[in-house]
Amino acid sequence: MTRWTHGLVNRLVLSCDVVMAALGAIIAHLRWDFLSWSQLAILWAFGIFTYVQVLQIGRGYRVEHYVRPLRQIGHIGVGVVPAGAVIAICYYALIPIGQTNLWALLGWGVVTTLMLIFGRLVIVRIGMALVQTHEVLRRNVVAIGDLGRARDLVRRYEEEEGDTGLLSFVALFDDSHLEGAPLPPPGPDGLPVLGGMKDLLEYVKHNPVDIVVVAKSWNDPAAISAIANQMYQIAADVIVELDPDRFTLNYANLTRIAGEPALQVQQQPLKGSLGLLKGVEDYVVATIGLLLTAPILIGAAIAIKLDSPGPILFRQPRVGLNNRVFQCYKLRTMRVDPTDDGSKGTSKNDPRITKVGNFLRSTSIDELPQLINVLRGEMSVVGPRPHVPNMKVATNVRYEAISQYVARYRMKPGITGWAQINGMRGGINTLEKAERGVELDLFYIEHWSIWFDIRIMLLTVTKGMAGPSVF
Repeated sequence: MTRWTHGLVNRLVLSCDVVMAALGAIIAHLRWDFLSWSQLAILWAFGIFTYVQVLQIGRGYRVEHYVRPLRQIGHIGVGVVPAGAVIAICYYALIPIGQTNLWALLGWGVVTTLMLIFGRLVIVRIGMALVQTHEVLRRNVVAIGDLGRARDLVRRYEEEEGDTGLLSFVALFDDSHLEGAPLPPPGPDGLPVLGGMKDLLEYVKHNPVDIVVVAKSWNDPAAISAIANQMYQIAADVIVELDPDRFTLNYANLTRIAGEPALQVQQQPLKGSLGLLKGVEDYVVATIGLLLTAPILIGAAIAIKLDSPGPILFRQPRVGLNNRVFQCYKLRTMRVDPTDDGSKGTSKNDPRITKVGNFLRSTSIDELPQLINVLRGEMSVVGPRPHVPNMKVATNVRYEAISQYVARYRMKPGITGWAQINGMRGGINTLEKAERGVELDLFYIEHWSIWFDIRIMLLTVTKGMAGPSVF
């Protein structure tokens, strides 16, 4: 059995970040000598605490990230920005005006960032290479149940996470196998089928097994329970594969009601302090965004007026939180059509789009007035995209076309979102695109965090604003 754990590796990487940040502070002090050692220690403590907390909230300390250099650099950037802001605020609060040294402070930030990158891309990378070489985190996995489901599970793991090398499937077992019956040959994955339940219990006596996966259809819960009850004899983690086609457990959580255990299959997103945090993020970003983009909006307004007759702003009913309809603001990109109720959407080469409108849509500048909707509390900066109430996909009204579409309205709609930066921009004119957009939006709702929002906003600026859309 493995002695190393993911938690231990994560703590070692966290320790590496702390040491690298400390070395960055020491180098900065020796180079610029702009603070006393005690002042430096205080500011460093505030900064590293903020950095670590941001990465922990954003689930940045996870083993699967450490083998991906670009992802690690992205995590460092996400952590360094708020940590640097905290240090700067504390610095100017502690040091009297006239004695501050902005360039030394910036130099400290640059040196620390470089040290963190060195730690992740050199030290951590060497460490992960040793971990993978010696397979100290590799966990042996067997699956029992329906052979078809078990083989499909192995195939999906190899496609999604096989490059991490954290799990090694070693054998399959068929719970319906009769003792003495011939064993089926190995499948395309090359894994041997070694028998039934009795054979599995015998196998673990002589071979290390860390995880047992029960790959059984939920059409037969009694069979799943029977297998799970036998697993008490094995010192291993036991995982029961879910059947998402029959029971979606995106928000599942164990709870109790009337003194008995129960399964909570849905929870209200952004409750309590999380909702407050999301609200603060929205108002701060929207206010700063309006101030920074004011020249762009003024230029766009002039261009719209010169290009075609009609109003500068376009208002259209959209569906928001809890299915409430609100008026969404956009820059007008099409010729005025009083008969258009929005139900047919917009295609890529729609003749109604003006020349200026085509540019505004391709760069997403037409979305900027929605910052007003954010300040009005009707939208968020990041969230599922709002759509008109009666928009149709092919011949179906959107609500009828996709059963899970209304689940998006459990959170305020956003100007940008996980779906938009993954190509779901432009018109939603096919059922396949609508389904993909819903899938991405629900993933965002399920995995929401401030770090996730920051990542989406950064990608919107660097990629999504003018990125390709899937029509």
